[in-house]
Amino acid sequence: MKRSKAIFYNLILMTAVTLGMRFVSLGFNVYITGRLGAGGIGLYSLIMSVGGFAVTFATSGVNLGATRLTAEALGRGSEAEVRSAMVRCIAYSLFFGISGAVLLFLLSAPISIHILCDKRTILPLRVLSFGLPFISLSSALAGYFTAVRRVIKNAAVQICQQLINIILTVQLVGMLLPKGIEYACIAVILGASVSEAAAFLFSFTAYRLDLKKHNSNRGECERSLTRKLLGISLPIAFSAYVRSGLVSVEHILIPKGLKQFGAGGDAALASYGALHGMAMPIVLFPMAIISSFAGLLVPEIAGSLAAGEEKRVENILSRGIQLTLCFGVGCAGIMTAFGSELGMLIYKNSDAGLFIRLMAPLIPVMYFDHIVDGMLKGIGEQLYSMRVNIFDASMSVVLVYFLVPKWGIFGYAVIIYIMEIINTAFSVSRLLIKCNVRISVMNWVLKPLLCVIGSTSLQNCVSGIIGRTDTVLNISLCAVFYIIFLRLTMSFDKRDVAWLKNAISG
Repeated sequence: MKRSKAIFYNLILMTAVTLGMRFVSLGFNVYITGRLGAGGIGLYSLIMSVGGFAVTFATSGVNLGATRLTAEALGRGSEAEVRSAMVRCIAYSLFFGISGAVLLFLLSAPISIHILCDKRTILPLRVLSFGLPFISLSSALAGYFTAVRRVIKNAAVQICQQLINIILTVQLVGMLLPKGIEYACIAVILGASVSEAAAFLFSFTAYRLDLKKHNSNRGECERSLTRKLLGISLPIAFSAYVRSGLVSVEHILIPKGLKQFGAGGDAALASYGALHGMAMPIVLFPMAIISSFAGLLVPEIAGSLAAGEEKRVENILSRGIQLTLCFGVGCAGIMTAFGSELGMLIYKNSDAGLFIRLMAPLIPVMYFDHIVDGMLKGIGEQLYSMRVNIFDASMSVVLVYFLVPKWGIFGYAVIIYIMEIINTAFSVSRLLIKCNVRISVMNWVLKPLLCVIGSTSLQNCVSGIIGRTDTVLNISLCAVFYIIFLRLTMSFDKRDVAWLKNAISG
């Protein structure tokens, strides 16, 4: 139960950090948008369409590789293997990080001229290339800290990196903006690159200090560590390469399809922005909690499997699915009820509220898919996840090509529904085949659905009596009522409460 307590506290810490970082990033992005203007943000987005793929290449799945190898070594009690595994992960990071930097630097001119069709992106891309090795190395070290459950060190590095990035970028933008938009973009990228280098130095120092705890030669070291690292990381890398490319194609096709549907250029971008740029971030915002949980599950599951603790793995999987579904159903109900109010409160945009309500019923499926994906990685099924993700991205491109010109932005929403449901079905079926997991549809789906309907109805009655229409207060009341109803209907019963108390108290 001590390990369950560690999972709980790490989950709370990672969730708090993730939510905090998202709020800070939102404020920072508002500042950057105000300084650079629409044209500058457009140029920066153009640069990062290439930069995002470069980062994907530089990291090449090393985070999961470091997490899995370290967790499995600790699960077998082999401290010698921990050090040996991390040496290989760091070498892997250096290879892909430096290769990505060299390729981006050398190809920045032809990419800018022939693909992006804007010479102003050449210098920013070259500046971005210098940060790639540091990003790759930091990704490997973050995987190590996740595996050894030093979540607070990962959190501290993220906070320091963000603070340095904000301070440097604000100063650099002030200095370089008078020279033009191109140099303002360089300022933003340079601030991010320097902060990534600083984050690596922090991470490496913490890693060297932490490694002293595994300084004994206890345990045998597997001979096939390099092969195992490549077997874990490369499938993830290739999946990311293909999916990143397909997603780029998809995002190019959507505005074109909307224009064929009959929307003008500005109207097409506005409707796409309302759904993809406004509604979806709100719909996915609570998933910070699920993302934190999914990341922590990988080392827990891998370590337990390596130690032969199949029953513990089954318990972790069942509890994870239960919490995710109850949480997802609650979020879906609340956003369906208050989507319009959230759209006006956050964006002052009625279309954003419409799309929040449109996508809200899909929330349990999206959150469920996300947690199951983390579980599959924990049991070594990342190759299967790769195939499913590539199929998902490929079918999305095909459906966008045919449906968006006929149905417009609502056709894109239909595509999201179709592919999320198919992706989740494939992933869940694989998990059920590989593991003995019990899923209670009655307690984890149907009862929570009735609970959220009851909580929103009760909140409406209370608001009508007290005469308050504050959106935040209404959502808070609804959430409290939902938790109470979950308990009353035994969707979260005494055993679940006892498990949670033990996780907190040890």
